Amino acid sequence: MEKVDVLVRPNNEGWWAEVTSLPGCFSAGDNIGDLKKNIAEAIDLHIEGLLDDDLKISDELIHGQYELELHINLQDLFEHFPLTITGVAKRAGMNRTLLNQYARGEKTMSENQALRITEAIQKIGSELAELQF
Repeated sequence: MEKVDVLVRPNNEGWWAEVTSLPGCFSAGDNIGDLKKNIAEAIDLHIEGLLDDDLKISDELIHGQYELELHINLQDLFEHFPLTITGVAKRAGMNRTLLNQYARGEKTMSENQALRITEAIQKIGSELAELQF
């Protein structure tokens, strides 16, 4: 299976991606899952165009036998992902001071707050798990 390197960057609407080995092949998505689906579709359409122009393409790409390898630069990682109390609070839609009090054990969170925090952290983790540097 061929590995296809994809450079991903966060933007105001979600994510933008470019396939480095296929100039002009790019896509976007609201989240990493959507981005992967959209970039795979963009690759397939791009390959169709290259085949129409009689350009040489690997058989693996032609038959969809490839694996996307998403890459993000470190600066974008730290600018986009909330790896701080403030960032997690923002993702969870809650007050930073309140989350800080929970983190220090000064207050006890409700089940609803615990669920919001857990979901925010899990979403961050699942997005990070999809990326490489």
